[in-house]
Amino acid sequence: MNGTAKHPVSLGEVGSATAQGSRPSQQDRYIALTPDKLPSHAGKDIALFAVFDGHGSEIVAEHALKHIPNSLLDSPAFQEGDYERAMQSAIDQEDKVLFEEFRRGEARFATVGSTVTIVLVNLEKGELVVGNLGDSHAILAEMEDGGKELGSVTRLTESHKPESPDEKKRIEDAGGMVHAQKNVARIGALNMSRAIGDLEYKKPLNNMESGPITEEQQIAVYGQDKPAEERDDFLSIEMSFKRIELKEGKQYVLALTSDGVTNYTEDKAIMGSVSQQLKAGFKAEEVAKHLVDEAASRPCSDNATCILVLLNGSQAKKTGRGRGHTP
Repeated sequence: MNGTAKHPVSLGEVGSATAQGSRPSQQDRYIALTPDKLPSHAGKDIALFAVFDGHGSEIVAEHALKHIPNSLLDSPAFQEGDYERAMQSAIDQEDKVLFEEFRRGEARFATVGSTVTIVLVNLEKGELVVGNLGDSHAILAEMEDGGKELGSVTRLTESHKPESPDEKKRIEDAGGMVHAQKNVARIGALNMSRAIGDLEYKKPLNNMESGPITEEQQIAVYGQDKPAEERDDFLSIEMSFKRIELKEGKQYVLALTSDGVTNYTEDKAIMGSVSQQLKAGFKAEEVAKHLVDEAASRPCSDNATCILVLLNGSQAKKTGRGRGHTP
C-alpha cells in the first residue's frame, strides 16, 4: 500500500441483501468477502466488497462477479499495494475478455453492460480504497458519541452521467453524441457514461466503416461528422477512485448500493435510517434487507442491492467480526 501505516481497524458485522423490485428480472450482483473468505495470498487483513448493477441483462454483471475479484487479487499491482492500479487492471482485463467472447459468438455483450463499485479495506493500515464506474455507489458514515449518533456522511463514488459537462465533452470529442430521451441524457440507449460491456459504444465496434451495428449505436453518432475510423470510446472504462484513512477512535458504517437505493433517497437519509436501526439493536443483515425492501416496494422500482460494513478504529469499541457472503 502506498504511504505509511496509520491506525488499524477491526471489521464488525457485514450484512447484505438484494431485492428485485418492479423489474421483470434481477440484474444486480454483489460480493462481500471478509479476510477468512479470501485466498491466502491476499493477506489476512484485507476485505473486498463489490456491487455490479447490470443493465439490459444480468449476463455482464454475472460475468464480472465471477472474474473481476480474482483478476484484481491476482494482479501484481495488488501485491505491490497499489489497489487503484489493481482495480483498473481488473476492469481493463474484464472488458478485453468480454470482447473476446463477443468475437466467439456472445453477441449480447455488445448491447448489455454493468456498473462496477469496488471497495478494498486494508484493516492493518486503516485505509479503504474505492473505485467505480457508472452509478452504483459507496457511502461512508462516521459515527459520533461512541457509535451512537450519525456524524458526517460522505459519498465516496462519482456518478458517471452523459450530462456531466466533462463527460459530455469527452463523448463528443470521441465522435459520439449525447441525446435526451424523456428528459434523460443518454448515449444511444444508455443513461450512464462509464460501464463495462456495452461494446457497441467502444472501439472497434463503434468505428466500423461498414456502419452502425444497432439502432442505438446509430443514435449515439447521429449528427456527428467525425469519420468512423477516427472515433474513440464513447463509453469509458476509466474508474474514479478515492482513498480514505480511517481514524483510530472512530466507528464507521460503509454502504455499497446499486442505484435502485440511491435514486430515491438522499445519502444522509439512507445512513440516518441505517444508524437508527443499528442503534435499536438490529443486525447489519436485517438493516440491509429493510433498506432494499423499502426501496423495492416503491412503484416502478428498480433492482435494489446493499452491502453494509461496520468498521471500528483501533481505539473504538469492538463489535465482533463479520462473515463474508456471496449470493
